[in-house]
Amino acid sequence: MSEYLIRKAKPSDIPFLADVVIASEKAMSDRLSFTTLFNKPEEEVKQLIIQMFEEEVDGCELSLSSFIVTEFEGQPISGSGAWIEGFNGNMPSGILKSNLISYTFGKESIEYLKTKSHIVKDVMIDREPMTLQLEYFHIKNEHLGKGLDDLLMKRIEENALAEYPELKKVQCQIFKNSVFSIKILLRHGFRIVGSYKSDNDDIFDYLPFNVKLLMEKEF
Repeated sequence: MSEYLIRKAKPSDIPFLADVVIASEKAMSDRLSFTTLFNKPEEEVKQLIIQMFEEEVDGCELSLSSFIVTEFEGQPISGSGAWIEGFNGNMPSGILKSNLISYTFGKESIEYLKTKSHIVKDVMIDREPMTLQLEYFHIKNEHLGKGLDDLLMKRIEENALAEYPELKKVQCQIFKNSVFSIKILLRHGFRIVGSYKSDNDDIFDYLPFNVKLLMEKEF
């Protein structure tokens, strides 16, 4: 595995990280919530995600500081986001993300979201304070099955424990149709601790699936 270089993300990685976010959000589907819930085309959404990363707001899933990147032959081939919820007095990540979206997407898109919020409310899960939150774990297809996920999970946990030795658990919110990712998490000691389902059939027009799982691992 010496050909892989795992490092902290840097500003030059941001366009790649936007692709990571888009691929992860689709979760084995062709639906991207940033397009469906905000009435934006994917090309524009990528530029808006880039803008949110460039704001460098720490403590949420759109924070540059939350990501590590893997390089292969000098090119990024994976991105993994994780942060400690509410660490060092940070506001809840949901508020930070909401503020970033409001600032970048604009009033018209926010008003459109409000008309759809009733459809997705049943799969919205609160983040538990002072836990490691794993989000946007993506490896390019040609590098799957080579043990890279083991290295990444280990590095993510080591980084978090170095920052906060009292850390007790890591959590991940994931749609139930992300079968491959769920298998990886189970193999790494995660267990399913919650299942959140929407019975609104319209949800399939906006999100990858109608069931979201809460998975966690205790240290």
